[in-house]
Amino acid sequence: MICFLEGKLVKKGAMEAVVEVAGIGYLVRVPLSTSRVLPDEGESVRLSTCYMIRDENPELYGFSTEQECAIFQKLITLPRVGPRLAMRILSALNPDDLVRAIAAQDIDLLRKTPGIGKKLAERLIVELKDQFEGVEVVGARGRTGELIADAVEALIVLGYKRGEALALAKKAELEFRDASITLEDFLKEILKRT
Repeated sequence: MICFLEGKLVKKGAMEAVVEVAGIGYLVRVPLSTSRVLPDEGESVRLSTCYMIRDENPELYGFSTEQECAIFQKLITLPRVGPRLAMRILSALNPDDLVRAIAAQDIDLLRKTPGIGKKLAERLIVELKDQFEGVEVVGARGRTGELIADAVEALIVLGYKRGEALALAKKAELEFRDASITLEDFLKEILKRT
């Protein structure tokens, strides 16, 4: 089992990345939520991963957070939800929004994912409600990929390199756990720590 990859980001696309580790380039399938927060090519990256062999074809799926990887693993255990649909779900909804949609039984939000109709959305809610009880969910924007992505873009404007900006944002996010924090306050916290 490959639990994570840490190395140089050689190439990135909308739904995949190539990470070089010890001279070997690993092709990793990633959801859009992870793709948005990847550093620039040539910089170091760490991805939580899930390695799968389906129909004798090995595939490696990568995620920017362990929470996202854990949710992916829960999704693929469900009937009619394979890795491709799970990746589409995580591309359409960040982990916190997905957990909230399941808890609130928000069928309309789940149906925004291509490939999910009303019946599948209802089944996802029924089958995942108990499994997502222990998953940590923080407030509306706190600890979501959106806040980190916004902070990274703002830091780049201030002159930081993408990889450095991402590392600073993730570190500040772990140390400063305020669910109602605004982007401006989050940036102030990041800059205090530099």
